[in-house]
Amino acid sequence: MIPVKLIGTPTCRRYQRMKKVLLDAAERTQIFVDLNEIEEIEVLEKFNPLSLPRLYVNDELIASQNPPSVEKIVQFLQDSD
Repeated sequence: MIPVKLIGTPTCRRYQRMKKVLLDAAERTQIFVDLNEIEEIEVLEKFNPLSLPRLYVNDELIASQNPPSVEKIVQFLQDSD
């Protein structure tokens, strides 16, 4: 199981898209991910709001602001597996 962190607010369109792309990539590769959605204000305050949402795979930042492509996430998941 690969640890994944998604930091941002769930009401954000980019956050929702990033989550969907991540789950699609995990389903495509049949790799299980441990998705930790971080949306607490105390944590979000530590980041520049313009850099949110942020997606981490194995504590490595793979996307900030704009959702990555499914192919990019597939590559990171396979490299991390």
